[in-house]
Amino acid sequence: MATELRLRGESHTLRSQEARLRGHLEHDLGVHIRFSPFDDVRALLVSPQTDDRGKSLVIASDASAAERIYLYVHVAAHLALGHHLPLVTIVEGAPGLSRLEDDAHAHRAAERLARAMWWENEGGLGAPTGVQRSAVLRGLVSRAPTRSALHGVLIALRAAYYDLRIERALAGSRLASWLRDALCVTAVVAAAPQLSD
Repeated sequence: MATELRLRGESHTLRSQEARLRGHLEHDLGVHIRFSPFDDVRALLVSPQTDDRGKSLVIASDASAAERIYLYVHVAAHLALGHHLPLVTIVEGAPGLSRLEDDAHAHRAAERLARAMWWENEGGLGAPTGVQRSAVLRGLVSRAPTRSALHGVLIALRAAYYDLRIERALAGSRLASWLRDALCVTAVVAAAPQLSD
């Protein structure tokens, strides 16, 4: 299993979601995940000649949990579309880098499938189920200004939740669970706006 990476300020829910999706890629899709320092690349998927051999996903070691979640879903979309065979290396570059036209077409197809997988996939590689089908949340994260404002509000609510020491009283409530999941989804979509509608 890949070493757990933690960046300051990442919620437990976000890290748990990242670990769940990483486990799905490793155990269900046969992708070995490791981390390495990169400058202008976020991830590399190195594939064997046939699907019966393992694939390797190398992710930039400075990628946040939210970025890693997006990369897992996006790479799974490439795998589902068959873009990885035979002997293909898929490079996920830093945002804003131009792509070759053939690569750009495959990448756009993977983006569309990743978005559908994130919002519609029960379990597997989907968003937390508590907020997955929330039309209100999807609407708020679909636009940059409201996404940014919502992310800030949810972080402030999380800070108040712990500062006021009300976590024990609300820990098992549906409201607290929804807020945790909403913060996780908002963080992921803030890191990867292409997952928004």
